[in-house]
Amino acid sequence: MAAAAVLWGTLGVAVRSLLASGLSPLQAAAWRAGGAFVVLLIYCLLANRPALRVRRRDLLLLAAYGAVSVAGFMTVYFTAIDLTTVATAAVLLYTAPAWVVILARAFYGEAVTPMKAAAVALTFAGCVLVVGAFGPGAVRLTPSGLMAGLGAGLTYALYSIFGKAALRRHSPLTTVVYTLGFGAIFLAAASGGLPPVRAATLPVLAYVIAAPTCAAYLLYIAGLRQIEAGRASVVATLEPVVAALGGTLLLREPMAAAQWAGAALVVGGVVLVQGEQILRRPGKR
Repeated sequence: MAAAAVLWGTLGVAVRSLLASGLSPLQAAAWRAGGAFVVLLIYCLLANRPALRVRRRDLLLLAAYGAVSVAGFMTVYFTAIDLTTVATAAVLLYTAPAWVVILARAFYGEAVTPMKAAAVALTFAGCVLVVGAFGPGAVRLTPSGLMAGLGAGLTYALYSIFGKAALRRHSPLTTVVYTLGFGAIFLAAASGGLPPVRAATLPVLAYVIAAPTCAAYLLYIAGLRQIEAGRASVVATLEPVVAALGGTLLLREPMAAAQWAGAALVVGGVVLVQGEQILRRPGKR
């Protein structure tokens, strides 16, 4: 889970290059999902054909997964950025752990413990600070922007909820291949097709496809087999911390003291939620 969050945290720097090349956010998202799907599909055809076998009745779940948690998430998140500010959209996005804890309790009976609730609160507060949503004018809300932002948090959360359901019947590889495939179809339709990519942009696009998409999605889905959805979502909040550090190290974007404090809160929340799991193992008191 932490490795997936680290890879997702590198996405922002890479996507800036894609957008600077002339791609729209939706087109970049469609290339990301479509490229990753093609890579994993080729791998399955060459080395693991059984991973492509699914029952027809399962296709509806996988299509809904791709439509909601890949295409839907990216669409409402970009809409929230357009209607509010980047910081506002990010804050609303990171309501996702709270959504996951509530939904996982309702659908899978996962306990809402005091330590888990505290971890959600810590990581949310940390994300608010890390994304810089504390300065004048950083947060701007409109009714439509609020709805889009909360929709982004909900659809992001549903990635974990759908994932738990899909993993009951399929391997992580099967789940990711079909999810990205259906997501790419919906994104390509919404963006009006995939425009050509400049040769100079191909290395960046290859990285986006390989690391924060193929590898990260597989790592996250595989991790869902091992830990609860609520805990997984808390661990994933390491993403904005890595993104902020990447901006500092690679783009020389300064981090304020409040952002460093936010990073510490996020890490503290992740340690807290995982520490509880360790303490609950047999033989631990």
